[in-house]
Amino acid sequence: MHSIVSWCLNNRPVVVLFSLVLMGAGVFSTFKLNQELLPSVEFPSVFILVQDPGAGPEQVDRDVSRPLSDGLTGLPRLKHVQTVASQGFSTVILTFDLDSSLKEDQDNTNQRLNQVQLPSGVGKPLVQTFSFNAIPSMTYTLAAKDGDLVRATREANDVIAPALTGATGSAQVKVSGGATERVLITLDGAKLADKGLSLQQVQQALSGANVDLPAGTTLDADKTLPVQASSSLRTIDDLKNLVVVASAAQTAGGQGAAGQPGAGQAAAPPASSPSPSRPTAARPSPSPAPAAPPPAVRLGDVAKVEMDNQQANGISRTNGLASLQIQVIRASNGNAVTLSDDVRQRVAKLKLDSHDDLQLSTDSAVDIKASLNDLVHEGLIGAGLAILVIFLFLGSLRATLVTAVSLPTSVLVALLGTSIGGFSLNVLTLAGLTIAVGRIVDDAIVVLENSYRHLQQGESPRDAALHGATEVSSAVISSTLTSVAVFLPIGVVGGIISRFFLPFSVTVTISLLASLLVALTLIPVLVSFILSAKARREPVPAGGRPANARAAAPEHVSRLARPYIPVLTWVLRRFYRKSLVVGVAALALAGVLALTYLAVPKNFFDLGGSAYISGNISLPPGTTSSATSDRVKAFEAAAQSDPDVKTVEVTIASSDFGGYTGSVSENDARFNLIVKNKKSADQVRQRLQTKLDELYGKGNNTIGVQSFGPPSSAFSVSLSGRDPNALRAASDQVAAKLSQNSDLANVKSDLAVRQPETLVSVDPNKAAERGLTPGTVAFALAGVLNPKDVGTLGTGGTGGTPITLRVDPSYVAAGKLADLPLGPGTTLKDVATVTRTDAPTTVTRVDGTQQVTVNADVLAADTQGASTKATQSVQSLQLPAGVSISTGGTQNDINDSFQQMFIAIGVAIAIVFIILVTFFRSVATPFVILGAMPLALIGGLLALYVTRQNLGLPALLGVLMVFGIVVSNAILLIDFVERNRAGRSLAEALVLAGSVRIRPILMTAVATIVALVPVATGFASEGGGGLISQSLAVVVEGGLISSTALTLLVVPILYSWIKRRGHHRYETAPSVSVADPRGLRPSLDGNGHGNGNGRVWEHFREETLKR
Repeated sequence: MHSIVSWCLNNRPVVVLFSLVLMGAGVFSTFKLNQELLPSVEFPSVFILVQDPGAGPEQVDRDVSRPLSDGLTGLPRLKHVQTVASQGFSTVILTFDLDSSLKEDQDNTNQRLNQVQLPSGVGKPLVQTFSFNAIPSMTYTLAAKDGDLVRATREANDVIAPALTGATGSAQVKVSGGATERVLITLDGAKLADKGLSLQQVQQALSGANVDLPAGTTLDADKTLPVQASSSLRTIDDLKNLVVVASAAQTAGGQGAAGQPGAGQAAAPPASSPSPSRPTAARPSPSPAPAAPPPAVRLGDVAKVEMDNQQANGISRTNGLASLQIQVIRASNGNAVTLSDDVRQRVAKLKLDSHDDLQLSTDSAVDIKASLNDLVHEGLIGAGLAILVIFLFLGSLRATLVTAVSLPTSVLVALLGTSIGGFSLNVLTLAGLTIAVGRIVDDAIVVLENSYRHLQQGESPRDAALHGATEVSSAVISSTLTSVAVFLPIGVVGGIISRFFLPFSVTVTISLLASLLVALTLIPVLVSFILSAKARREPVPAGGRPANARAAAPEHVSRLARPYIPVLTWVLRRFYRKSLVVGVAALALAGVLALTYLAVPKNFFDLGGSAYISGNISLPPGTTSSATSDRVKAFEAAAQSDPDVKTVEVTIASSDFGGYTGSVSENDARFNLIVKNKKSADQVRQRLQTKLDELYGKGNNTIGVQSFGPPSSAFSVSLSGRDPNALRAASDQVAAKLSQNSDLANVKSDLAVRQPETLVSVDPNKAAERGLTPGTVAFALAGVLNPKDVGTLGTGGTGGTPITLRVDPSYVAAGKLADLPLGPGTTLKDVATVTRTDAPTTVTRVDGTQQVTVNADVLAADTQGASTKATQSVQSLQLPAGVSISTGGTQNDINDSFQQMFIAIGVAIAIVFIILVTFFRSVATPFVILGAMPLALIGGLLALYVTRQNLGLPALLGVLMVFGIVVSNAILLIDFVERNRAGRSLAEALVLAGSVRIRPILMTAVATIVALVPVATGFASEGGGGLISQSLAVVVEGGLISSTALTLLVVPILYSWIKRRGHHRYETAPSVSVADPRGLRPSLDGNGHGNGNGRVWEHFREETLKR
C-alpha cells in the first residue's frame, strides 16, 4: 500500500479531480436511481383462482380443487400444492423451489391447466404470481357525496383514469369497484304460474326481440347487398310492452316459473274447421259470433321492470359515502417518486363534478421520501457528531474538515455503486446506507487519527499522511473485508428472507468498499493538504523525542492512555488477574444469554411507523353482502368519531386484494383506516379492537397496524388427516386448549364456523314418474335461483344498458322452495326432500391431504415465547389416530429468520477467520480477534432487556453491525502489536499498542454511539420502527460500550496466552526507556509476569504523576 498512497500524494490534483468526478457521478446516479418502497422480489409461488358459481365448498373441492391438484402434481421443481375450496371459488397455491424460474413455472402451469378437464359452468382459471411491483403504488378513493355512485364511476372511467394513464413510470391505471346502471327484470313467480308461463319462455321472448344478425345477401340488379336483421329494445316501456306470448290460451297447461313449456302451447284450430264429432249428415247450425281472442301476455304483466344500480365489485364506502378506487400500478422499471409527482400534478389539473370527492388513500412515495429524509437526517446527525467527536479527541478544526469532506464522498461513491449494481433506492438499500454511514466514519477516523499522531510527533504533513495511512492500511483493509464478510452472507445464504435482504447486504458491501477506497486515497491527500505542520504536539519526556517516531515508545502516549495503561499493566502482571478478567467476562456473557432467553421478548420484525390500520370483520357465514354492509356501519361510525382517525374505508364482498384477485365472501368486510399521526396508530388500534369485540364478539375480527414487514402476531396449528370426523374432533381439542391461553386471542378453527345451506335431495324414481330427471330438476332450480344477463337495452345487443332477469327472491325463499312448481300439478316437494343443513366454509388440502387450521392472535410482546408455550400445550394433547399436527405462523417465521441469520453469522465468522488467517499468517491469532465478538453480546443484549426492546430481525442486524466494529478494533490493536513486537517483550508490545490505539478505538466507538442516540431514543424519525429501529440502535450502543471496555483488556490477555509459548522467538535485549537510560528497572517478562519491581508499571506511574 505504500506505493499506492505515495502515488496518490505525488498526484494530489489527479486524486482530487477523480474524487470530484466520482462525487458528480454519484449525484447524477442518485437522481437516476429508481425509487420504490420495497425491492422487486418475486415469491416462488403461483396462485390459481377458479370460479364455480353457486357451488358449495365441498362441491368445489370435489369438482374443481381435486382435479386441479391431481393435474398439476408433478410439475418441475414443484414442492407443494395447496387447495382451498370456498363458496363458489377454488384457490390453488403452487409453491416451487426458491431457485426456480418463476416465468418458466408459470408457463408450465398454464400448459398443464390446458390439459385439465373441469365441469361445464366452471370459469376459466386465473393464474397470478406475487410480486411487490404488482401492488398499487398509489390509490385514490372517489366518493360520491350525493350518493350517485353510477355518475362517479363514469367520471372515474371517462375522466380520471384516462388522465392518469401514461403517467411517468406507470404500467396500468385500474378502476376498482363503483356501480353501473342496469335494467332489472324481477319476475313474479305467482303471476307466471297463473299465466302458465315458464322462465324459459320469458328468456326466449327477450332474446328474440333483441337481435342484430346477418341474414344473408340479396341482389340489386348487378350488385350483391348484405342483409342485416335487427331488432332492439330501446326503452323501459319497450320492455314492459314486450309480448311474451300472443295469447294466454296458448299457455294452457304451462308449468310455471321453474317448469318447461306445457303441452297446451299449440295454436287452437281455426273456427271454420269441421268438428270431428259433428254428424256429417246433419245440417250445420248457424255459427255463433266469434269470441274475442284472449289478450296477449306482456312482460309488464308478470314482472317488475326498473332501472337499478349494480355494484361492480362489492360494496365500498369512504367515510360513510359510497366510493370506488383508482389504482395506479407502477411499471417494473418505474420510479415511484417520479410517478407520484406526475400523478399528483395530473390530479391537480382535473375538473371534477362538485358532488365527487377525490382523496389520496395510499402513496408508496410518501414512505420512500420519509425513509430518504431519515437517511439524510441520520447522515447529517452522524456526520455532525462524528466531526464533534474528532474535534474533542484531536482538538483540531482542520482534522474535522477532513472527515467532513470524506463522509459525503464515500456516500456518493456508494450510491454510484448501487446504481451500477442495478439496485433501486428502497427501504432496504436506504437501511444499508444508514448502517454503513457509521462504519464509513470509522475508516476515516482510523486513518486520520494515525496520520494526525504522526503529525504531532513532528513529521511533515506529507510524511504524516504517508506513514499514517501506510501503517494502518493493512489493518483497515482487513477490517473492512471482515465487515463485508459480516453483512454480505445475509443476502446470499439462501431462503426468501435472504432474497429480500440482498439489496441491503449488497448496499452495505458497496458502501464499505467505497469507504475503504476513500480512506486510503482521498484521506491522505486531504491530510497533506489541510493539516498543518504546526499541529498540537503531545508532551515529550525530558530525554527528547523518541528516535523512531513511527514506533512511539510507551513514554509518548496520549492523555486517554494514562488511566488505561496502569490498569492494563496491572492485569498483565499476574496470571490470576488475567484469568479473573476473562472469567468475569465469561460469567457476564452467560448471565446475559440466560437473561435474554428468559426475559427478553422475541419477535420477527419490529413494525415500522405507519399511518395505516387495516383489519377484517367476519360475520356469520351466509350473511348477505347487504346485511353485512348494514351491520358494519356501526363500526364505521365508531372509527369516524375517533379523534385520531382521518379516513375510514370499508369494502364488502370485493374480489380485489391490493391489486390481486381473490375469492369473495359476502359475510366478510375489510377496512382501512388512515390516522392523523403515525405515533398514535397503536393506541387507535387498541381502542378500535375493543369496539370491534363489543360489536361483533371476540374472535370474529382482526385489526393491526400495516407495515412492509411480515406479520408479527399470529399463531397457527395445522392438522392433517384423511378422516374428516377425526379432524373435526382434533380441531375442537386444539381450539379449546388454545382458548385457555391468556397470551392468545381470537382463536378460530376452520371447522368451528360452518356455512348453512339448503339441501335438495331428488328421488330419481319419483322424478321419473312425473316425466322429470334429477338433472332437469337441478337445471330448473338453477334457472330460478340465479339471475341471468339477457341482453342490453338501447342497441341491438352490442352495447347499451345491461338487462338482468331474475325471479323475485321472496318467491324462491328457503321456506317456499319446496312449493316451487315444476310442471302441471308438480312441485319440488313431490320429487325431492328439502332440508336445512350446514357445511364447512372452506375445505383445504395440502398435497392431496385434507388440512384444518386453527388460528390465533398473539397478545404478548414476546411472540416467540408465547408461541413456544402454545406449541408445547397443543403437542401434549392426545389427538385421534391418523391426525398429524404442526405449528406455524409467527413462530415459524421467527425460527426461520433466526435460523437463516445464524447461518449467515456462521458463514460470516468462517469468512472472517479465513481473512484473518490470510492477514496475520497465523491460525492462532484470529482466535484472539474472534474472541472479542461475544463481548459485544454482553452490553447489546443487556441493553435490550433494560430498554424493554424486542429481540427480532433489526436487533440481529445490530449484532452483526457491532460484530464488524469489534473485529475492526481488535484487528487495529493486534496489528500494532505484531508490527512493533521486535525489541520489546510481549507485555510491553501489548501496553504500547493499547497506549497508541486507545484513541482511534474510543473515537470510532464514541462517534457511533453518539450518532445512534437519536435512533435509540426514538427521536430519529416519526413513528420509528422498521430495519433502522430502536432495537438495532440499542444493541449497537450497548454492544460497543461493553466490547470497547472489555476489548482493551480481554484481547491483550487472550493474545498473551496464545503467544505464551512462542514469545521467546521475539525477545531481544531489554528495552531501555528514554526516561531511564540505565535500564535498571526490571521489566515484565513475555508472559506479562513481573520479575521484580515492574519497570513499565513504575515508569508509567511516575510519568503520569509528573505530567
